[in-house]
Amino acid sequence: MLGKSAFAWQNNAMSEVTIHLPEPLDATLMEQMKDTGAKTKEEYLLRLVEFDCAAGALERILTDRMGGPFAPLEADWKDRVRSNAVGA
Repeated sequence: MLGKSAFAWQNNAMSEVTIHLPEPLDATLMEQMKDTGAKTKEEYLLRLVEFDCAAGALERILTDRMGGPFAPLEADWKDRVRSNAVGA
């Protein structure tokens, strides 16, 4: 589910995109839009683009980190992760 927009757009310096959707796709978009709480198609689609951009940035960071260096893990790391996951 998409959350609130991570960006606060302060001005109207935005490009405009027009998309023609077939009826079945438009109906699906409207349903997903309502599920996320977006008030307009524009708001919903802007959120999708923002989250896609953020995911791409995260993917680049994770890919860069795959080469190390890596910090050694403590012996109880799995237990601490499980404990934090269940809120114990």
